[in-house]
Amino acid sequence: KADRIWAPDISFSSGKYYMYYSVSTFGSNHSCIGLETNVTLLAEEQLVGTVNAQTSDINQFFDEVSKDVDRLAADRVALQKQEATLGLGTYWDAHTNLFQLPGGQYGNSPDDISSVFVPVNTSLDESIMSELNTSAYLDFSTPRTLEANPAILAIYYIDSRGITRYYPNINLASLLPPDFDATQRPYYQLASPLFNPKKLTPWTIPYVDAAGGGLVVTVVAPVYVQSNFDGVVAADIQLSRMTERVSAIKIGQTGYAFMIDGAGRIISMPPLGYQMFGIDPNQLPADEFFKQTVLGEGALDLRSITPRMVSGGKGLNIIQVDGVETYISYGPIKSTGYSLALVVPVAEMQGAIITARNETTRQVNLAIRLAAIIFTILLFFAIIFSFVVGRIIAAPVVRLTQTANQIVDGDLDARASVQSQDEIGMLAQAFNTMTARLRESLAGLEQRVADRTTDLVAANEKIERRAKQFASISQIARVINQTQNLQDLLPQIAQVISQQFGFYHVGIFLLDASNEHAVLVASNSEGGQRMLARNHKLAVGQTGIVGNVAGNGLARIALDTGADATYFNNPDLAETHSEMALPLFRPGRQIIGVLDVQSVEPNAFGQEDIQVLSTLAEQVSVAITNSRLYEETQRSLIEAETVYRGELRAGWQRFGKSLNLAGIRRKATKSTLLSEPVDVPGLERVASSGMIYEPKSEGKGKGSQITLPIKLRGEVVGVLYLRSEENRTWTPDEVDIINAIVERTALSIESSRLLSESQKQASKERIIGEIAAKVSSYTNRDNILQAAVSEIGRVLPGSEVVIQLHRKDGNGKLPSGEIV
Repeated sequence: KADRIWAPDISFSSGKYYMYYSVSTFGSNHSCIGLETNVTLLAEEQLVGTVNAQTSDINQFFDEVSKDVDRLAADRVALQKQEATLGLGTYWDAHTNLFQLPGGQYGNSPDDISSVFVPVNTSLDESIMSELNTSAYLDFSTPRTLEANPAILAIYYIDSRGITRYYPNINLASLLPPDFDATQRPYYQLASPLFNPKKLTPWTIPYVDAAGGGLVVTVVAPVYVQSNFDGVVAADIQLSRMTERVSAIKIGQTGYAFMIDGAGRIISMPPLGYQMFGIDPNQLPADEFFKQTVLGEGALDLRSITPRMVSGGKGLNIIQVDGVETYISYGPIKSTGYSLALVVPVAEMQGAIITARNETTRQVNLAIRLAAIIFTILLFFAIIFSFVVGRIIAAPVVRLTQTANQIVDGDLDARASVQSQDEIGMLAQAFNTMTARLRESLAGLEQRVADRTTDLVAANEKIERRAKQFASISQIARVINQTQNLQDLLPQIAQVISQQFGFYHVGIFLLDASNEHAVLVASNSEGGQRMLARNHKLAVGQTGIVGNVAGNGLARIALDTGADATYFNNPDLAETHSEMALPLFRPGRQIIGVLDVQSVEPNAFGQEDIQVLSTLAEQVSVAITNSRLYEETQRSLIEAETVYRGELRAGWQRFGKSLNLAGIRRKATKSTLLSEPVDVPGLERVASSGMIYEPKSEGKGKGSQITLPIKLRGEVVGVLYLRSEENRTWTPDEVDIINAIVERTALSIESSRLLSESQKQASKERIIGEIAAKVSSYTNRDNILQAAVSEIGRVLPGSEVVIQLHRKDGNGKLPSGEIV
């Protein structure tokens, strides 16, 4: 009865069928299979196992690269969802980091973490800038992936417009043609919805890298944002890496490995492999050998194997290679569709196994004989020695065992009796020493546990305090981000700092226009409110800690306000025992104010508090600067709008006067130009408020009326009055249509007005230029005067033109009645 029967595979070769199996034991230890059968099975099992191990290893390598690319594609989608925040350019700003190259394409500095390439035919708008600012955050994950997997040559992201972000930074924009379109590359199209509707992560066939990386294979993952295809994330692996990996596989003395893709194209092939398939590699271009397919090449039995390899099959066959029986074992690499094969002569594989097995059997037999002899000798002497020595050492050992049992039971004061100076006596002394040190160790251990517990509690308190401080800074940052008005912002900051850090007084001082006094502008405490009411201020560089900090720009702490000579005793803040003042700077390190924090406890500020509050002071400085800039911008905007509206009104008034036109009236089919304004219902009301005026119908048969403003960029430049003979209500759709027509009419009139003014200005400049040219062409005074009078008279026909030169008397004065 067989204990185990194993059938790993059935192989087909040249019309012959082979089934390989092995039977380990029959009955006792009798072999029922000859040595040759065992050797053959062992060789084939080893070969199949090697193929499985190698394909599994290579498949795992490809899977890891694919997972890395999928993860980076997911990171890109997650970043896109936060574009509203990340697109502002806080980390990397495309507005300042992009520059145009001579070819017209855009690139960035080689000092950045990644290369950016924008093709020449792409117009840089705000949406592209925002997307580039957002994708820049891939800098935090992609370099780590490159570092973790040295086999990856490059990782890059390409959007739907061909804009590329490339890792590592190789100054990509200077390497690619200005009009390089990455969306037309095979790897991009392979991941597009047309060729990849299931959104898989495919591998390309080998190709020449456009960035100079040589022959590469690429894995590419599609990027979908809200179900819309937005681009790809891809990783390049140099083909030389793959060939080195396959060439490193060795089996037997002359065995080798080769790898092909799903179309039979060569991925890696040693010279013996080309010889087996009958292909001359010297006739293939160095950079196009991968285009050669092995399908239909080689001997007849080899041609029957390659179709199974490209279709994902696996097996073990014996073929004839130059008259030599040769094993070929192959298996698929499922992640890429590649296939790996091992080729080794049959005799070579089986001969090595027979030699190794014989040597192993000889060494085992020799070891068994030697072990038997040694065991017999040792057993004999052990029996004799045990009888002689047993009685001598038994008694002391028993006593020592009893003492050990007492210690095990918890009696650490038990001591072994030392009755001799031999080994047993020395062991007893060592045992006593060990118990004494054990007692000392236990005592010290209890003390260390207590000390560690105390340290752990203190560390936890420190961590909780630190976490609370960071949470407080976050809360204050939210207050700063939510408020723009400086008068509202500063009191909120003072109140939040006091609440979050537990300080009873927080004051914010700003320097006045002359930088002579620090004026209190915000406070949370009652004393601070009294100081605000009387416009409290301190001389810069003279009075108190605040004045001192405002003068020298250095933070100052008074841990004991009574002992600090710089401290100013303020009756409104009598409870102060510790104070810290931090300077507030605007960009350029110019002092704009001081943040003053006071506590009722002495020594209230530690090193961590100083660091946290210094960070907080920087945020407050930025908030003040931003708020001031915002207010100045608002004022400038209002002034500009006021000036613009005034110019717009004046321009329309001049335009109407120049045309002697106040409007137009159409009744039935007749249109009439108006030289004077007419009185329409609600005229003043609509002109002043810019709102629609629709008076109620006065009764049946009186008709319906509506007056609408004519607006141009928010300014009312006219009104439109409509009157219907029917009693009706103007629908919203009708009003919208009328407003749309009115808006386009106003824009058209404005364009006509601007064109007319431009033409008048051009005509005036032309006339002035002609007159100046004619006058300057003369050198004689009389001719100059005559030309000036003639040209002015020509420009103003019908006018009398007189040029009179004044004369002075001997004292340099004009005669009476003379006009200068």
